[in-house]
Amino acid sequence: MERRIPKKGDIYRHFKGRKYRILHLAVCTETGEDMVVFESVSAPGKVYASFLEAFLSPLDSARHPHADQKYRFELCRDEKDSLTAGLKRRGNTTSLILEFLELAENEERIRFLQRHQAEIDGRFLAAAAQSLEFTENKETVEERYAALLRFLKTKAKYEGGRLRRE
Repeated sequence: MERRIPKKGDIYRHFKGRKYRILHLAVCTETGEDMVVFESVSAPGKVYASFLEAFLSPLDSARHPHADQKYRFELCRDEKDSLTAGLKRRGNTTSLILEFLELAENEERIRFLQRHQAEIDGRFLAAAAQSLEFTENKETVEERYAALLRFLKTKAKYEGGRLRRE
């Protein structure tokens, strides 16, 4: 039986008991394998990534005989609706991150950052930088925001020009 692919906003329980919210599905730049990007429900802010195959894999019952789950991560159907509804609240960092990750074009990302500048915090900037493979090296939120914006503007300028010439 094939397992359901996680969706953004789903809550999954790890076999050790912690719950995680799916932020996004991604592709590994090294191997091309599908990945799951998720964060802890109880301690939001730290973002994790796992290969989709490993995320959905069965639990080794010989290594973990006391686990009460069949798989490493299992969908929490009872909590999904109430928790994802909370994500949609205005001003919620997680909601901003999810919206930003959905954007495909650098110009859209620039407009988004400018539109939501007052709501952006360090957690958002860390997730946005990671999603763009941008290495942060500034200290304050304001400096980090400005550096990310410059990065996106440069990327938009040079990628846009390159695509037009081809």
